[in-house]
Amino acid sequence: MSFDKLLFGTAGVPNSTVKKNNPVEGIQKIHDLGLDCMQLEFAHGVRMKDEISSSLRKASYELNVPLTSHGPYYINLNAREQDKIDSSVERIIQTAKISDLCGAESMTFHAAFYMKDSPYDVFDLVEKSMNVIEERLSRLDIEIELRPELTGKTSQFGSLDELITLTKSVGSVKPCMDFSHLYARTGKYNNYEEITEVLDRLADELGKDALNNMHIHVSGISSNSKGDLKHLNLEKSDFNWRDMLRALKDKDCKGYIISNSPNLEDDAKMLKDYYIAL
Repeated sequence: MSFDKLLFGTAGVPNSTVKKNNPVEGIQKIHDLGLDCMQLEFAHGVRMKDEISSSLRKASYELNVPLTSHGPYYINLNAREQDKIDSSVERIIQTAKISDLCGAESMTFHAAFYMKDSPYDVFDLVEKSMNVIEERLSRLDIEIELRPELTGKTSQFGSLDELITLTKSVGSVKPCMDFSHLYARTGKYNNYEEITEVLDRLADELGKDALNNMHIHVSGISSNSKGDLKHLNLEKSDFNWRDMLRALKDKDCKGYIISNSPNLEDDAKMLKDYYIAL
């Protein structure tokens, strides 16, 4: 998808939607709230009836509310048993299939846990699986951006370095930049200069298109030495979201910004309003 600006939305159906389990009503609520996009959450499994996916696609198109998606939490491309790795590959493919039916063009997921293995070995395994997934989706004629998420725990695959390297080596892979996770994982990248440095690195290593087509997650966050503990509302956290938005604006970044805060649409609105006022 080509973007002319940043689109602000929620990770899942907005809290104020009357029927919380109805994503079609969620799209309508996003539109009513003056937000721009919505992420479909398949966190606890990839289940959706065909008629719902076609209704979602129709509502997304008619209301001009583009969709992204998030795969199941229990994906682990570095599982101990091969059948669990195979199941993880299937979950990513199933998420891609349903996302494609709904009209989503970008999907994210947590790719793997290190499980006490060397990050280099885990990278090789993840890369191998992503090549398999890319090839299978190509055979199914499904074009979707596969976006491993920048993860918040030091026990998880998904550092900034890993995502940049993986993007370079697998054609359909792009990073999902979670700046709150980056801060929780490293204890850094929480001011304008540091976040600008990250954006410059993305552009230098992956090309300018990396900033013209972004899938960003943001929330308040609490963390310890092992990374993130839980998501918070932005105003209850010391994550510097204002500097993040200033950096994104000055670098003319485009794409999706998905609010992952517990108060979903309240923070999405706050982010959008602040960004417009810059």
